[in-house]
Amino acid sequence: MMALTRTVITRRLTTSIGLQRRFASHGSHAHEETQAEAGFFTPFWRNTLFLSLAAVGFYKWAPKSGEDAYLTQWLSHYATPREVWVAISEKQLLRSQHVASNNVLQTSAQRPSIVRYRFPQGLEQCSPHLQPVG
Repeated sequence: MMALTRTVITRRLTTSIGLQRRFASHGSHAHEETQAEAGFFTPFWRNTLFLSLAAVGFYKWAPKSGEDAYLTQWLSHYATPREVWVAISEKQLLRSQHVASNNVLQTSAQRPSIVRYRFPQGLEQCSPHLQPVG
């Protein structure tokens, strides 16, 4: 009796939940979708104009390639000297050459050639000193 009432209650709950889900999945399409404002007064075009003006200003007042600007001096002051990078590159070259020679050695290696007999028990049937068996 108790099991019967549990199944009835469970069926009612699942049915009501299923109905709620079904009704919840259908929405009202009465609201209208609005389009974004079209024109040249949107934030996109405003930002494009500002970036264009900044690029033109930088091009006009930027130092020439021959001039020694403050930014160039600051970068060269904190940059790693060329000799350090040459030494690092040379060490890496020597290491890679060593690894390459090891790879060539390993790929060209072969097992020693061994003559394998098809029937090795045949070796025991004769004497190694050319003496007949028996």
